[in-house]
Amino acid sequence: MKGQLKKNILRYKEIYLLLIPVLIYFLVFSYYPLILGILKSFQKVKLLGGYEMVGFNNYKEIFGDRQYRQAFMNSLAVGGGTFLLQFVWGLLIAVLLNEIKNKAPKSLFQTVTYIPYLLSWSVVGGLWISILSPAGMVNGIMRAVLGNSYSPMVFMSEGRFARSIMIFTGAWKGAGYFAALFLAAMIGIDSALYESARMDGATRIKQIRYITLPVIVPTMKVVAVLSVMGILRNFDQIFVMMNASISDKVKNLLVLIYEQGIIQFNVGTATAAATVVLIATLLITSAIRKILKYDEIYS
Repeated sequence: MKGQLKKNILRYKEIYLLLIPVLIYFLVFSYYPLILGILKSFQKVKLLGGYEMVGFNNYKEIFGDRQYRQAFMNSLAVGGGTFLLQFVWGLLIAVLLNEIKNKAPKSLFQTVTYIPYLLSWSVVGGLWISILSPAGMVNGIMRAVLGNSYSPMVFMSEGRFARSIMIFTGAWKGAGYFAALFLAAMIGIDSALYESARMDGATRIKQIRYITLPVIVPTMKVVAVLSVMGILRNFDQIFVMMNASISDKVKNLLVLIYEQGIIQFNVGTATAAATVVLIATLLITSAIRKILKYDEIYS
């Protein structure tokens, strides 16, 4: 066994040598900071240098702190809602694009839906804050429909709309990317399947239901699992679009970690919360893999 392993290493030594820089990169920039952060979560870091080992006190503090519990619930609500809407929205766009046979309108529609994904949250957030402002487009449409008696609403300051706005804008930005992934899988479907279905009298709806969607199920599973990993890691959107009026409804763990660790220099509690995010992400991803039977894709 060892002799065979040695032969394989010698046989593919050039490939292993090429992997060394990649391994060094991940060790230095990924695993070392990860291990250092986990160690910091058991320490109380002093502002003027030095640290004190405090065991699990940082974890006890964050689990007993209302703002951390609220931030965790906000992360789940906004992240989970964004993922679900983005998934359905992206799938719908992909199906529509797949049904368009004329190349010009198909390319135009695909470009328009994909562009938001390429823009930063500084641009997208500012755009939607402007659209939802009292003098923005939404209030303008409402005034045109309801008349001058309509009083403009400050949507971005209303707690009841806060999560819905974050979910909608997040899905609006990412749906085009999901659509591109789904469409790539749809393009690979054998056209003979559709021809046979049409000869049997199947309508377009039935073709989509019984051919298109079942064939891209493996792609849907991969996209779902990869996307679930980011449910608790939405920083940019909340940081850009959040304000004091709605912070209690949308402030998530990453924004709170930034405030605690960078601004207030509570490094110990911030790294403990970051470790909790890592563990929670692993648990959620593992659960979704089981629910979707993800491993059956490769069985």
